[in-house]
Amino acid sequence: MSYISYTIIIILVIAVSILVLRLCLVKKQLRKIARQMEEPGEHFISVDFVDRDLETAALQINKLMDSVQNIKAESVKGEKAIKSSISMISHDMRTPLTSVIGYLQLAEKNCKEEEVLQYIRTALDRAKFCSRLVNDFFELSLVDADQYVPVMEKVNICEVVCEEILAAYVEFEKSGITPVFGQADDFVLVWADRKLLVRVMQNLISNGIKYSTGEMNFSVSMAGETNFSVSKAGKAVLYISSPVSQAVDAEKIFQKFYRGENSSNSDGAGLGLYICRKFIEDMRGKISADSDGQSLRIKIELSLCPAEDS
Repeated sequence: MSYISYTIIIILVIAVSILVLRLCLVKKQLRKIARQMEEPGEHFISVDFVDRDLETAALQINKLMDSVQNIKAESVKGEKAIKSSISMISHDMRTPLTSVIGYLQLAEKNCKEEEVLQYIRTALDRAKFCSRLVNDFFELSLVDADQYVPVMEKVNICEVVCEEILAAYVEFEKSGITPVFGQADDFVLVWADRKLLVRVMQNLISNGIKYSTGEMNFSVSMAGETNFSVSKAGKAVLYISSPVSQAVDAEKIFQKFYRGENSSNSDGAGLGLYICRKFIEDMRGKISADSDGQSLRIKIELSLCPAEDS
């Protein structure tokens, strides 16, 4: 083989080696770009290997990522503005609605004409419904914006359940539902925010009155360690169960705006149970539900309050 042939072979080997090396560098750079794109909070793609096509691609990716970040920032800003507006509007509507309800109740008390009385009662029911919606949207704006910090303290969960059942006695009676709670005198301390726990019970009872039939049963039990003098991780479990008048999806009832399978006939915006879930989670508890198609059972778990060291 001649000298020229050897020279050509050597040149070809060098050329192929350079191409292979360049290909390896390009693949390495592409893997680096892929990693940079996957990293959260990464806003800039850098290129170590000098290649005009790679530089152009990285530039276009950076422009695209900047646009995405700007869209996200505007979306977050707009969402905050909407929530702030909802909070302010709901807050401003609460006072006049309370006055309207007060005047309607006064008119109901003093009205002697049966036909006019029916109109007043209808208007009063609608005003109360609007008031509940306004309160739900106000609470929704607070929980979604994490504006409320729970004040954790010792709370007798049996006492709270009993008080809210008694507060809703008239509504229970009107709906023909019998509340059953045999532990009114029990003393079970949980670690919770009393205001949030009261609101949770109000929402659960309100939903129970709307959709339950027959009895509405309440019971409290303890899970885990039950020796109050040493308990550190025990749980108090509240069960609320009753037959229901319409089918519900137990896995969806705590979702925002869920109003049951027959939503066209549901009264409300579907926020009450979503707010319950948020409040329970804020108190480091758990809430769940299960249904057999005929009845619904809601389960709430809260930490038992450990006894003070003696």
